Amino acid sequence: MNMTFDEQKKLAEEVLGRMAVRVWVENGSVIAMVDTRYIIKALTDLRDHDETQLDVLTFMTAVDYTPREPRFTMVYELYSTSLRFRVRVQCQLADTGNENELPEIDSVSSVYRTAEWHERECYDLMGITFTGHPDLRRILLPENWDGHPLRKEYPFDGKRTWKPGCNVIDSQRMEGDLGL
Repeated sequence: MNMTFDEQKKLAEEVLGRMAVRVWVENGSVIAMVDTRYIIKALTDLRDHDETQLDVLTFMTAVDYTPREPRFTMVYELYSTSLRFRVRVQCQLADTGNENELPEIDSVSSVYRTAEWHERECYDLMGITFTGHPDLRRILLPENWDGHPLRKEYPFDGKRTWKPGCNVIDSQRMEGDLGL
């Protein structure tokens, strides 16, 4: 099935309806901005609709656009193996301004099983909580890691740093231990 990008855009608009804030084509990709409240329904509809059949979540991630508000953009890249086209779904999350109260969005792991790992990565590195996730915990960093290193305010120095085989320590001490 060979559809033009404009046809893919129109199809995404039809399937998403009022859930879509905006749908556009940019750099050869169909992108749909969806209201965060409807993320599960939007992805389910795109997956199950006969004309889209977006059956694979190829990746998802979060982008930090500090100082813009809303600060975070969730990005879900969907692909149809039978129809051979893709749609990128985005939604925006505001920053809470508090490290103890992370931004939240519904987990889509019930729609795409692969989202379980991607959501854990976003939680670990960006500090975004996924409501309803079956096992939301760090995936790359130790549980007692301080902060979320892909956030733009995460400092390159001065933040407590992990040293293998130890507890969290000061970066200055770690540099001394490494002979730097």
